[in-house]
Amino acid sequence: MRIAPAAALGLLLLTGTAAAQSLDVAPDGIRPSRAPVRMRTDGALAMAELPVTQSPPPLLLVAPDGRRSGPFPLADGTRVQAGGRAYTLRLAEPAPFPSFTLQPADPAAAPLGPFTATNRAPVDLGHAAFSVLRPPASVTVSLSHPSRIAQSPAIALAPLTPALARELLTLRQKFAALASRIDTETADVRFLGVPRVTVPSTGSASSPVVRVSERDRLNSVRSAERSAVTYLESLFRSAFSVRSQAITDGLTYHFQPPGPGSYILCAMQRVKDPDAAAGAGSVTALWWTVLEADGQHPLSLSLTAENAITWREVFPLEPAR
Repeated sequence: MRIAPAAALGLLLLTGTAAAQSLDVAPDGIRPSRAPVRMRTDGALAMAELPVTQSPPPLLLVAPDGRRSGPFPLADGTRVQAGGRAYTLRLAEPAPFPSFTLQPADPAAAPLGPFTATNRAPVDLGHAAFSVLRPPASVTVSLSHPSRIAQSPAIALAPLTPALARELLTLRQKFAALASRIDTETADVRFLGVPRVTVPSTGSASSPVVRVSERDRLNSVRSAERSAVTYLESLFRSAFSVRSQAITDGLTYHFQPPGPGSYILCAMQRVKDPDAAAGAGSVTALWWTVLEADGQHPLSLSLTAENAITWREVFPLEPAR
């Protein structure tokens, strides 16, 4: 029985010296075997997470002529400058509608207040009168990646609604299918119908296996990434409607969520492909997390090369057992 040249070459490479080998082929011939890899797509909708910093709510004091003092963090011990004098803010009641007092710099002086920390609440300091202004809580996202190319990132928030959750389940199925395809394409190929081969000089035994070349593996990985990014960009255009209201310090994005609730942050940035020859080519660095906005506390995130992920890490993709 004849063996195809490619298979014969693979056997020669694996056995070392073939001259001293006797190879018995099964009656139904040599059959390549590559077990398909299937990913689970059931279970709860789990997603990637990033560390999020929550800050105290901001507070401003507004004079009758419109002049503002602040913003100050609505936190115990905050130093407050108002009406030309310094005070120490002390929280008197907890959130969501805290009250506070202002302690003059003279420790012997009685604290002023309590004052209610709600919009337009009066703050009478004796020598000056103010009203409270509580600006809406914001989300600040800074992006820094040393390998980013000269292309603006795509970054936005999406309210996590039941409709979006259904779309995310669909996206997870698409990603799982891509992961299954790429893992199957890049898996080792075993040959059935061929016994384990023993090399007399060493006594070692091995089964005939053909491994995918590094070039073919990278081509499969890049093809899958292009498909995954296409799926993600389609969802980004349709669902991620909360865009930044301002950009400062280069790549610091300021968002104003429309109200309390759960949001998904998605950011995509093209960066240099570390596996490409001579630095040619690019891949997509991705950041993804769920934010819980309460409408009072500002949130901030730092997107870096260290916490960037790939499309395969947006959802936990595990092989089906």
